[in-house]
Amino acid sequence: MTLARSFWITLLLSAASASATAGGSAERELLAADAARTQATVTQDYAALERTLGDELSYGHSTGQVQSKQEFIADLQNGVRRYRTVTVVAIAARSYGCAGVVSGTSNLEVESQGHALAFTLHYTATYARRHGGWVLVAYQSTRVP
Repeated sequence: MTLARSFWITLLLSAASASATAGGSAERELLAADAARTQATVTQDYAALERTLGDELSYGHSTGQVQSKQEFIADLQNGVRRYRTVTVVAIAARSYGCAGVVSGTSNLEVESQGHALAFTLHYTATYARRHGGWVLVAYQSTRVP
């Protein structure tokens, strides 16, 4: 699956789910922010990652590894980890004023330290509203058996 196709599938699933689960504009904004973050990760758009990830980010991988924003981006830049595709299966967003939570299930194809992996994970992404937009400040994922 091409990167562009994976992005459009993710975006379409996010939009469809948003209309079913997120009634307000803040929830739709959160879903859009999450889709943009995912797209930036898959396409390795480091400028977009700098904008969408909070400086205090705590990024918990399904392996148990926890990284800062700088560590996460450095691993992508150095080829330690490469997200080939991320396809959203289910997603929901909730806004709490200046904070928001996106939770979802995704199918991933990842290359990690030279090994190709494919798996499903459930994730919770916590966003903070900053300068009129949302930035990711905490992320945690768990592999689905």
